[in-house]
Amino acid sequence: MEYYVISPVSNLEPMKLGDRIFALSHLWVQFPKYREFILEQKSLGKFITLDNSAAERALVTEDVLIDVCKELMPDEVIAPDVLFDMNATMDNATSFKVRMDQEGLSDRINIFFCPQGETKQEWLEAYMWAMSQDWISVIGFSKIAVPNAWLEDKDKESYGHQDDQGIKEARHACYDYLKDMGALLKPIHCLGQGSYTEFEYYDHPMMRSTDSVYPVLAASAGIDFREDSETRIPTPHSYLETYDMSDVDMDLVKSNIEMLSQSCKANS
Repeated sequence: MEYYVISPVSNLEPMKLGDRIFALSHLWVQFPKYREFILEQKSLGKFITLDNSAAERALVTEDVLIDVCKELMPDEVIAPDVLFDMNATMDNATSFKVRMDQEGLSDRINIFFCPQGETKQEWLEAYMWAMSQDWISVIGFSKIAVPNAWLEDKDKESYGHQDDQGIKEARHACYDYLKDMGALLKPIHCLGQGSYTEFEYYDHPMMRSTDSVYPVLAASAGIDFREDSETRIPTPHSYLETYDMSDVDMDLVKSNIEMLSQSCKANS
């Protein structure tokens, strides 16, 4: 698996340590220096995924996302999804594809779809729908939607309904089910991470990549992956926009990223 690193706007340098670049549309709109950085990485030949920022609760409009596509011309874009809403997510993706066609972008930018659903059955319905759409190139395993749909109620209770918990366990369960069904038919990207150890589990060639701010966030909280691989603190809502990286141990950031890299490459 390949990996992307996400970092606060105050210091974007850690993003260069990833195999690919993950561009968040709400940051692109807000910060000129962020746009300059992403465009520089594109000029260097880095693969660019443009995210719609739904997981950050900052979902931009379809118009804005199309405008960013025109300016950036990423390799792929995540179609607008709505957390836990299967029907709205499929409708949004279909509308987005029509718009991409109208703007002449469909032949130049791949479309990435993130299944949503309130239940496991709804999530699977959205996933299988995406399998049948030839214009959808990549499927996203959300760090929010998959735990919501795939964790048993007793497991959710054990986490005390905390945010960002049970990500690895839920995605492993989802992966096992789809693998046993023979349904891993398009490249899969894992959006975010719980523990970096999640990724060494995946041995199917369709498990393409992951992105995460967590190696950086963990380092900013003094968490060293070499000593603690399982603690998961929730990402503060405005962490990417407002966190000052000036006092963060960059050697620890690099070490945490290296641990993520090793997990991702374990089955390469």
